[in-house]
Amino acid sequence: HAVDESFAGRGIGRQLVEACLQEARQIGLKKVFALTYKDQFFAKLGFRLIEKSELPHKIWGDCIKCAKFPDCDEIAMSIELL
Repeated sequence: HAVDESFAGRGIGRQLVEACLQEARQIGLKKVFALTYKDQFFAKLGFRLIEKSELPHKIWGDCIKCAKFPDCDEIAMSIELL
């Protein structure tokens, strides 16, 4: 969890993601992705489900080292930035 469960429902997670997206826009990124177990949370923020094959190759380098590989249960999501 990015936010301790005792603080859930206070909008802290949304604020964290929105701050990251704002910083991504400021440095000129056009797309941001997330690997998550909380797909509904990210969907509310405008992210869409994607296939893991759409992730950058650099990410796959880390995935191969993961104990869950190749049976990862995380959900890949992405958002296009304007």
